[in-house]
Amino acid sequence: MKADALKSIRLLPPLAISRLGNSPEPVNNYDLVIPENQPLGYRQIVPAPTLIVDEKTGRIIASEARPVTFKDEQGRIRPVAPFLELWGSAGGDEWVHLTSNDLKGANIRWRVHVANIKVFRRTGDPHDRVEADTDWFDDHARRELRGVAKNFRTGKHIPLGHIQFINPTRNFPEIRARFTPAGGYVYGSNPFVTDATGAYVGDPNFGGNYIEHDLNIRDVVYDPSKGKWLGYDEVFPPYTPNPPEATIPGQIFAGQSNANIAGSWVSLGYLDDECDGTVEVEVTIGKKTLTSFARVGAGPPAFAPDSFPIRTVYDELEQALLGPTIEPKDYTIEELQTEAEEIIRRAFETIRLMNTTIMNGNAFRGQVDIGSTMVRQDRNDAERAFEPIMAPTIVDNLAVKTLHQNIFTSLRSGAAPWFVSVLRRFDEIGDLTDLGRRKMPGLMRNADGRYLCLTRRQREKIRLAAQRLISPQEEEKAK
Repeated sequence: MKADALKSIRLLPPLAISRLGNSPEPVNNYDLVIPENQPLGYRQIVPAPTLIVDEKTGRIIASEARPVTFKDEQGRIRPVAPFLELWGSAGGDEWVHLTSNDLKGANIRWRVHVANIKVFRRTGDPHDRVEADTDWFDDHARRELRGVAKNFRTGKHIPLGHIQFINPTRNFPEIRARFTPAGGYVYGSNPFVTDATGAYVGDPNFGGNYIEHDLNIRDVVYDPSKGKWLGYDEVFPPYTPNPPEATIPGQIFAGQSNANIAGSWVSLGYLDDECDGTVEVEVTIGKKTLTSFARVGAGPPAFAPDSFPIRTVYDELEQALLGPTIEPKDYTIEELQTEAEEIIRRAFETIRLMNTTIMNGNAFRGQVDIGSTMVRQDRNDAERAFEPIMAPTIVDNLAVKTLHQNIFTSLRSGAAPWFVSVLRRFDEIGDLTDLGRRKMPGLMRNADGRYLCLTRRQREKIRLAAQRLISPQEEEKAK
């Protein structure tokens, strides 16, 4: 495409999720493949072509499938570092991956603004916002994203990763940038350990005669004389409604209880190096300037990389874009079957990772309520009697996996869709009756602190696939 003909540009993907890791080598690219003879078996991790970047020059020196490991030889976690690629259109729906040949004579520059506002979310103090901004740049050097906040100690920052504008070459002329997240470290407000009252704690390794160093933190960056994060107390008094700004569940930051204050949770003053934000690109061709942006985020490593959660950000975005209902023309019968099977497969993968007996509220060695479960949440939030959700004798993991296998087999075989009625609807998440709590997905919490359900669109896919509501005639008309 000639630069003069360019009408619009896009950064793709528009949302890129990275994963923290302290190894200098990112995870190599891979595909997840479902075994042909085991539709509910572990997904196979298959190496895929990976772009190898020379850090100093910013050039891609190779594209090859390399062995996939999630830790390096030193045991350090390898980060997931996504590429953001520039695409263009001369008008209409046709988009092409832009190259340096397409943009000869154009000026391309980038800007990245990321932030971690978890502490600000709690304290409400704008000086607790941790932000990094590269300003505009057009060279190919790595740019460190130095997260700073006004309540930090002088000269201190949190590394939030780095960005690099990839230097196009003859073999790899495409225009792209790469975002690499931070190492996954904890930063603090005090080099020493204190209790919930603020008193220093003696080191047990030295008989308690010396103050104990806090070995969890990589560096002390926060200044307690400026901000209130160290010792910040999120108090939720028993039997009183939580304030509107509280998260669900509350008190999810690192802290400790103050025995003198009921419902207290006192912050240890920790901060992490996760972030999210925007990557902007600007292309100037003569007097014409085109712009686009994408969003990036950094999350924890995937410790079950061969599995998918039952409900993901993708499902949320799909419903937001396409709506909760499905029209006959939206999918062919084969596509609908594949989509429905994938949802059931992800449900199976999710419970495969769970200790279902404990999550059900079963007693363990004579002890009850030994973990944070929906049984506990029902009692705490609604004063419901503490009792297991399912019959305690039928929730061992093998039995629950067998149930999901039967559902998958039923869906694939075209048998009567008996299981659709037990899928929890979106308006049943607060149903704490015996029947309501036993619906599927089971034993899991949603973002509102109540029972997890599929998105309305996910549930509709299963219902239509199970009942075969899209006939071949309707499919043919929709084409």
